[in-house]
Amino acid sequence: MFTYKPLSTELAKAVQVPINGPLVEVHLSNLSDLPKGVGNRSIPPAHCVLNENYKLFADRIRNLTVYEDDLWIVTAPKCGTTWTQEMMWLLDNELNYQKASEINLIDRSIFLEFCTLVPSFDKDTVALVERMTRPRHIKSHLPMALLPKQLWTVRPRIVYCARNPKDMITSFSHHYRHLHGYMGTRDTFLEAMLQDVVMYQPQIPHTLDFWCIRDEPNIFFIHFEEMKRNMAKVLERACKFLGKSYTQQQLQRLEEHLSFEVMRKNDSANNSVLLKLMKSISLTETNDNFQFMRKGEVGSHREELSSEYIHRLNIYIERHLKGSNFKFVE
Repeated sequence: MFTYKPLSTELAKAVQVPINGPLVEVHLSNLSDLPKGVGNRSIPPAHCVLNENYKLFADRIRNLTVYEDDLWIVTAPKCGTTWTQEMMWLLDNELNYQKASEINLIDRSIFLEFCTLVPSFDKDTVALVERMTRPRHIKSHLPMALLPKQLWTVRPRIVYCARNPKDMITSFSHHYRHLHGYMGTRDTFLEAMLQDVVMYQPQIPHTLDFWCIRDEPNIFFIHFEEMKRNMAKVLERACKFLGKSYTQQQLQRLEEHLSFEVMRKNDSANNSVLLKLMKSISLTETNDNFQFMRKGEVGSHREELSSEYIHRLNIYIERHLKGSNFKFVE
């Protein structure tokens, strides 16, 4: 069902970290289970850089039982995942802020493949998803080709959030250092991103696969940037997608709850629990002042990436988008 290509170049080895272990490219062999129009494109569906340990779970995830009342949050890393999870959970659960404050987001919207990425983690997150009380909210960074095949026959609700790669890479560089324990240089990491040899890469094909099915009634495709610039409009669209109706006052309160300033301080939804967990099992020292929700800005790459790297990144993005009508929001 899958083929695996070890990443053995010096650059790939330089960005591998002990907490994840050796990395491999994971490819789906049989494309017939994918949504119509994705597997048949001239460009193959997105593969994914994961770790060797993922092999032990790949078939279980691919064959996971999916239910019609599931809600899946799918994104590439650092593309508004946590934000989207909190938004969709509250909208889908009658704006139950009390329950949201009592149950951490990592338990309300379980990260499906987390245990595969961190072999020393003592819980089986795939089993946790299997045992969740329905209706389930499930988070994943996996590309379409590696997700459960029943997603495309059972057709539960799927929310996909895209983000401009320039800001994603900027954010991911901090994430990879402080959560994964990467100790190498920033230049090496940035070069590795251009070569697609970092965990969960490549991002752009990941996004294009979901862009291909954006018009399906069970797909809600949004952009990180539109959430930042016009959250009210996103909430309106999200309510329509979920078949929910709330007053303007209720939605204004939710918009305030979802603001970066409030989310960052909300320990039930800001992934501070995940950050502490990663620090507790990491083999390297990390910055105690780092916060999972760091800036949440549009265009922050201009402050951190060199003009030369941005130029190379623009060429990289154009190459990956060739033949597509999709455009990332600036």
